[in-house]
Amino acid sequence: MNIEPKLAKISIQGNAEKYDSYKILMARYKKASQQDFYFEMLWILYAMFEDLTSAFLYYTGFVAEDRRKVVATKNIQQSIRGVLKLGEKANFDFGTLYGKTTTIRKTIQWVQNTPASDDYQKELKTLLNRKAINSPEFLQSLDGIDFWRDKRNGLTHALFSIHSYETAKELKPLTDQGYQLARTLDKAVSALRKRNQQNSIREKFNLK
Repeated sequence: MNIEPKLAKISIQGNAEKYDSYKILMARYKKASQQDFYFEMLWILYAMFEDLTSAFLYYTGFVAEDRRKVVATKNIQQSIRGVLKLGEKANFDFGTLYGKTTTIRKTIQWVQNTPASDDYQKELKTLLNRKAINSPEFLQSLDGIDFWRDKRNGLTHALFSIHSYETAKELKPLTDQGYQLARTLDKAVSALRKRNQQNSIREKFNLK
């Protein structure tokens, strides 16, 4: 009887371990770029997008500590539904990259176009009203991440059905574009992290 091995899942604990993990991955990314290992670069970039979008939603108070489920506080859940214009029975999608970019995009559009209706929303508007986030350029970068994800997935699925030289032509531009998009997203998350160190929306509303 064949038993498939299970990968051990050891979660990173705390900011220090997170920082160390980030340094290791960026060192691997740099080494891969020096040797034209584009597939490894794409894999690391995708992981960065997943992590940074989750961090964005964490610092806005949308997600729980696991960064995949909505916060447990009921009145904040209702407030978030108002921001995203989600009906009572509609599910939050914080578990996919597309779901997270869509959520962030809707939130920025709400900041630009809709008045706050409660204390959490007022705090959220203050938090997001900064140059690195509330701008046409940041919204365009979210569109760019969606396009990049679709292109990367298309290349992955077509790997054995198109000529290798056709794939090679796509890889370097795609990694270059992904790196620039990741930098833009990282600036936005850094702005949120800095603000939260001064006045955390999670602490203010006791979000779990």
